[in-house]
Amino acid sequence: MIRPTLQLSAAIFSCSLIAACGGSSNTSTSGNSPSTARGVDPALETDIASLDAGLVCGELSHPNTEVVLLVHGTFTHGEEQYNWSYKPLLEEQGYDVCIVTYPDRGLNDLQISVEYVVNAVRKIHTDTGRKIDMIGHSQGAIHPRWAVSWWPSLRPMVDDIISLAGPHHGTQMAPAILNGTIPLAMPPAVYQMAQDSAFINALNSGDETPGDIDYTNIYTMMDELVQPYEPEPTAALDFGMVNPRVSNTLIQDVCTGRIVEHVTIGLSDRFTFELTLDALSNSGPANVERAGGAELCGLLPLPDQVISATLLEDFATVFGSEATQGFPDIQLAEAEPPLRDYANKPVPQ
Repeated sequence: MIRPTLQLSAAIFSCSLIAACGGSSNTSTSGNSPSTARGVDPALETDIASLDAGLVCGELSHPNTEVVLLVHGTFTHGEEQYNWSYKPLLEEQGYDVCIVTYPDRGLNDLQISVEYVVNAVRKIHTDTGRKIDMIGHSQGAIHPRWAVSWWPSLRPMVDDIISLAGPHHGTQMAPAILNGTIPLAMPPAVYQMAQDSAFINALNSGDETPGDIDYTNIYTMMDELVQPYEPEPTAALDFGMVNPRVSNTLIQDVCTGRIVEHVTIGLSDRFTFELTLDALSNSGPANVERAGGAELCGLLPLPDQVISATLLEDFATVFGSEATQGFPDIQLAEAEPPLRDYANKPVPQ
């Protein structure tokens, strides 16, 4: 039983607004264009110092496992979402954990946010020589896919991509807003995550699961944003295909009536966490029966959260790390940002 004492975070408040959703300080040696992919990988437009500031790793002391990279959702900060939830739980299981944070709480152009994930994978691999398992919640689920799609040099560095309520085929949004019939200024990321956006269409324009990577997708019928869940789930990949590297799990298909929505699937649902552990600790994507099957349905939420005496001090640390990257500067727009040149071309094979 995994029942560590963790600290309650204000991440619940920030995550619930839209989509929910420490440290290696060495200067990056990865650069913008690794020699193995020069001329193939797009150059990163964000400076390396800023990209490096967005990566925080704990003690990397388990050389026989992959490094887990946690990728956060919209409206939150990487450490704010994970320091009190998945990070300590995974470390208790013997995993080395890093957290990436992109600027402006993920509300501006996703094509900038994904550069932080690209740099994180490169830097972790360069520093450790190990493969990386990426766990992404909500918006954080689509950045790993965009990264390995358009930066093919990353594919051999990645072992697993685990998506929790990932809007892989977009979130529901009123067409009148998207086509400008109802003019409404919104953060660019909102447009980009809408169904049939240029970003979502580009993301799925080629192989949905590139590379020799295992893809685990976990989603819930009670999600407020990532819909529909049937007949073809927006959170699934290669749906309807037989692909041994992919598993798509609707929680309520296993646990009828289990109450899990968009926030809790990435923070406190025990079923989701156990299935995530199964993907991390075995070859191939998550397998429900191997993880425990119907027995998982009786598990209580995790973790046992308490407010500690150091709560305010811990939050000061989180907000301090955010200040080094610049506080949110949300650029409202009335249309989706244009695709970068590289995303207007076929996905590299």
